[in-house]
Amino acid sequence: MISTTLDRRPDAASVAVASVGPSPGAAALHGEVLPAADRAAAMELWRQVAAAVRDDPAATHVPVTASPLWTAAWLEAYGDVVPHEFLVVRSGGGPVGIALLTRGVGRRVGPFRLRTRHVGTAGEDPREGACVEYNDLLALPAYKSAFQEQLLSYVLRDKSWGTFCLDGFLPERLHGILQDLRGFEVRYRDSPYFDLRAARQRGGNWRELLGRSTRQNLRRLLRKYGEVDCEWAETPEQALDILEELAELHQARWQSAGHPGAFHSERFRTFQQTLVTAAFQQPGDRRPVVLFRVRQQGETVGCLMNLVDGGRLLGYLTGYADFQAKSSPGLVTNALGIEAALHRGYDAYDFLVGDSRCKANLSTNVNQLAWATWTRTTLQSRTIALARNLKRRWTNFRGGGVSPTTPNDAE
Repeated sequence: MISTTLDRRPDAASVAVASVGPSPGAAALHGEVLPAADRAAAMELWRQVAAAVRDDPAATHVPVTASPLWTAAWLEAYGDVVPHEFLVVRSGGGPVGIALLTRGVGRRVGPFRLRTRHVGTAGEDPREGACVEYNDLLALPAYKSAFQEQLLSYVLRDKSWGTFCLDGFLPERLHGILQDLRGFEVRYRDSPYFDLRAARQRGGNWRELLGRSTRQNLRRLLRKYGEVDCEWAETPEQALDILEELAELHQARWQSAGHPGAFHSERFRTFQQTLVTAAFQQPGDRRPVVLFRVRQQGETVGCLMNLVDGGRLLGYLTGYADFQAKSSPGLVTNALGIEAALHRGYDAYDFLVGDSRCKANLSTNVNQLAWATWTRTTLQSRTIALARNLKRRWTNFRGGGVSPTTPNDAE
């Protein structure tokens, strides 16, 4: 068993934490919480843990959304408005795990302001959020279970929140926490992807893995387009140029449909620019962001911003030409992006959550991501639950012929 203690700065008063284990060796785990004001020290520790994970043969990769680069960029954009702190766990003096803990802002149910606690780069105002998916904790594999237990122990000691949120995790990453704390409500969402490894095993003829009608449509479209130029950014200047055009196309498309678009938020725009600038200061094989653009006869068909999560590309942001100007620009841009990713040795091309015909047509498999919430029983939570129940009954009653006492899951 490993005994653990937890210090919370600035007073650094030690608090005994229940023993966790089993785990490697007999070393004691020691946890401390660094406040937001200690961001520079926390990010240095974050880089140390990331380097140790990269060097650990038992680890596959540093998760992109738990990487120091992603986290630092998020804090640069949102750290002044989202209350946060850092949980660091050490073994023998060296850091073996680190997590960002935040308090949600801008979250309401009717007249009630929700008091939420989040793990990772989450908790920002939903109207300008970064929408983290494939969220994860950063810890050495041998200590991950113990790290999760210490994180949960610390969060539960904090009585200031009403709902504990785990946003956009792979379900298997949450298994320990969900087992230790019963009563989570978990919402699963599909993240469709194209299996590049399977295509490579079939000799690289990736289109044969698609449905027949999609293959036919794609052949017709590519014949119609004729010669196209595909640009995979290699320099910071290229990347920022593609990002700028992606934002313009994204905004034009969403605003024409009556929505504000993600880039209406200056914080969101700052996050993307900071992330891309920092990413393209890294060596090519360590770069966690891909910017890709397709052009036809000098006119842009579409732009993609993908995250690199090990061997997996995550389709994070898109911007497409107007449908009236270009035929099926999303399908064409992503098909050519899949082809480029295949040639560059990636294992999967993941479209992330959200429904669209393009995603359905170009995906071969699906992952599930989980959004889990655990709510304390408080006067506020009971009032919200009662109000929701009354709303369901009233909606059912007005729907005609349905008893107001009949439960209805559709809300």
